[in-house]
Amino acid sequence: MKERFLPLLVISVILALLTGCGGGGGSATDKFKGDTSGSWTVLIFLNADNDLERFGILNMNQMEKIGSTDQVKIVVQMDRSPGYDSSNGNWTGTRRYLVTKDNDTDTINSTMLEDMGEVDMGDPDVLREFIQWGQQNYPADRYCLVLWNHGSGWRTAAQTKALSRNISFDDTSGTSIQTTDLAYALEAASPRIDCVAFDASLMQMIEVAYEMRNSAEILVGSEESPPGDGYVYDRWLGRLAASPGMNSRQLGQVIADEYVDSYTGKYDVTQSVLVLANVDAVARAADDFAAAVRPHAASNASALRTARTNAQSYAFDYYKDLLDYASLVNQVIPDPAISNAYTRLQSAMSSAVVYERHTGTRVERSHGLSIYMPSPWEYLTRYEDIGFSAEYPNWAELIKAQTQ
Repeated sequence: MKERFLPLLVISVILALLTGCGGGGGSATDKFKGDTSGSWTVLIFLNADNDLERFGILNMNQMEKIGSTDQVKIVVQMDRSPGYDSSNGNWTGTRRYLVTKDNDTDTINSTMLEDMGEVDMGDPDVLREFIQWGQQNYPADRYCLVLWNHGSGWRTAAQTKALSRNISFDDTSGTSIQTTDLAYALEAASPRIDCVAFDASLMQMIEVAYEMRNSAEILVGSEESPPGDGYVYDRWLGRLAASPGMNSRQLGQVIADEYVDSYTGKYDVTQSVLVLANVDAVARAADDFAAAVRPHAASNASALRTARTNAQSYAFDYYKDLLDYASLVNQVIPDPAISNAYTRLQSAMSSAVVYERHTGTRVERSHGLSIYMPSPWEYLTRYEDIGFSAEYPNWAELIKAQTQ
């Protein structure tokens, strides 16, 4: 998130009938108007024990513009830092809130349910317990879990020399929740979470989605590193409160629309909605595509390097839009096996990425899902330990087969 990725770092293919692209169109505002059946609990795991603290205060006050209703409960576990923002009493531990409506945009006035003291929100067991607690105390027809913090896709803090995060980096504890721990944390949910939204950077990757493929129905997130403000909570929560009967896919679309609309003309941003049950098919198709390309790694080294260099990339240059990279490879290496594998990858993507929007020229060739594609000298061998690479090894083998 915000430049939630690193404070220091500074075409489009229609994938489904619902897909929007660019900063215009695609809004679902009228679609959900007047639907008031059903109930939601929105669980927001807001780890501001880091340099994002002031944005946590901002986002909490945005939530309070809407507040909880009979049909939509907004529950927050918020951790703060001692070093970045002194407002609102400058408390530094972890608190749980039931978000209540007020018109004060500077001060958090919601009902504090519990002062937990200092809690390590980089611990997956803490996330597990929050999910269980939230569902037990605020049962609903559907559940949305928002993971709020820095993000760095599949890579861990240690692997990036502490310059970036995986998800939920806690400065006080010096920890973060690893990609491989996300499924463990979410399996505590009963019933299963309907919609997971990453208010964090760079998390909408095949490697991350694959870890979570059995953990929720819908995943919402960004291929790129968003601006500091992240989600504008009053916009999408306001629409949910007005139409609590929307399903998880519809909510994902609302989150994406309101996010992109908020930043159009201001920042280059991306947002997509994935059906997690269809992610395995994308992983398999990506593996097949890599297998088709691997025999050409030596004979077409220059062409592959050009495709890698020119593919749509994000704040980490070696995170490439999966479909854009595959399209460029398909163009520069004429081989029926590659062409057929690319067509199958397109089909799998269209079933998994059910909504995608982006705005800004720097991200104009985004299609909703990124993948790790570094130069051979940048490759991290720990990549082979994650689920996607372990189950579908041809992508890692393609990276290693590159000679330029």
